[in-house]
Amino acid sequence: MLTLLLCVFVGLLLIGVPIGFAMLGASLLVIGLEGIPISVAAQRVATSVQSFPLLAVPLFTLAGALMNESGISERLFNFTRAFVGHIRGGLAQTAIVGNVFLSGISGSSVADCAATSRVFVPQLTQAGYGRGFAAAVCAAAATLGPIIPPSILMVIYAWQANVSLGDLFIAGLIPGVVMAVAMMLVVGITAHKRGFPKDAAFSVDNLWHAFKQALWALAMPILILVGFRIGVFTATEIAGVACAYSLFVGLFVYRTLSWKGLPAILLSTGRETAAILVIAAGAAPFGWILGVEQAPQQVAALLTSVSTEPWIILLILNIALLIAGMFMETLAIMIILVPILIPLLNELQINLVHFGIVLLVNLVIGQITPPVGVLMFVASSVSKTHLGLIVKEIGPFIVALVAALMLMTYLPQLSLWLPQYLKH
Repeated sequence: MLTLLLCVFVGLLLIGVPIGFAMLGASLLVIGLEGIPISVAAQRVATSVQSFPLLAVPLFTLAGALMNESGISERLFNFTRAFVGHIRGGLAQTAIVGNVFLSGISGSSVADCAATSRVFVPQLTQAGYGRGFAAAVCAAAATLGPIIPPSILMVIYAWQANVSLGDLFIAGLIPGVVMAVAMMLVVGITAHKRGFPKDAAFSVDNLWHAFKQALWALAMPILILVGFRIGVFTATEIAGVACAYSLFVGLFVYRTLSWKGLPAILLSTGRETAAILVIAAGAAPFGWILGVEQAPQQVAALLTSVSTEPWIILLILNIALLIAGMFMETLAIMIILVPILIPLLNELQINLVHFGIVLLVNLVIGQITPPVGVLMFVASSVSKTHLGLIVKEIGPFIVALVAALMLMTYLPQLSLWLPQYLKH
């Protein structure tokens, strides 16, 4: 029945059925053929979304939407431009450094890509960077969204793997910086080769003015991390606080939000949240059947037959995840594979927080990898740039991020040192 489940699932995907309904449809077929009461599927679907940690998903989504609609991204980008704009290729570097800060607000790579592309592609094109390169920079920089906290994908992984979301959030900080530095090196090398321009000379006055403009936005990631660190808020509570903070800043500080605009923001948040939870719900009976059919044990046996060395298993998983990311949606990969891999990871004593970061970095690389690189499509759509131009320019960023991935995979302290240090 495992073969039938997977074949029906893939078949439904190929004819265009949404991922959540494809999992649910394949599961219902197998359950019916096995003579299992259909109520089992209903129970699995209902209980899967009755999870307190999952309440953080719509709240973080709403907080990110409120901050983006408030014009926060432009203020953050002005601050980072005052900081790095004076170096060669500084405008492109601004997009990357700006996403380091923006990621600490939205937690969504798609939202960050849309905001960055809308602001930077016209400016970069006008400055002579080339439209394809401009859109590629924006797409690549947005991969930081799920790595630097808060992160919706981290919420999902913590729920699946039963690990501390606070540890995951803190663990993503250094890897996020490593990824940003890798992409900045690509921009720096390209800037010198192509003679990209610089901004005006560095000015402390300009930096201070931009910092004051962005101060309320910069305070939000600090609020989230400090709240976790001192134990004042749970993950769900801090997501609620982030919503209230975003609403306050947008309505009363920057005054760029209006009460009339809130229904549209809430409706958009509802759509995004529904898409995520439909996948989570559809995955529940799907994952239950995988467990009954002993798929985790079969995968573990297959991989350990190749080697029992953790570094080799991690290499195989990296390759498999990078390939899967080229063809499948990020959340679907996570929801399907994490329950299967957890027993193997525990058997090999691979730290689940470390693997969570490795998994997320693999998945975000898939978001800029053809043929199903969602961030390339977002950058192309928002900036009105031909997708082929982005594909031509995205390669060096993929190479840089894969190099960063290898560092994180085989230097686990990049992920684990900060959470361990803060516990002492």
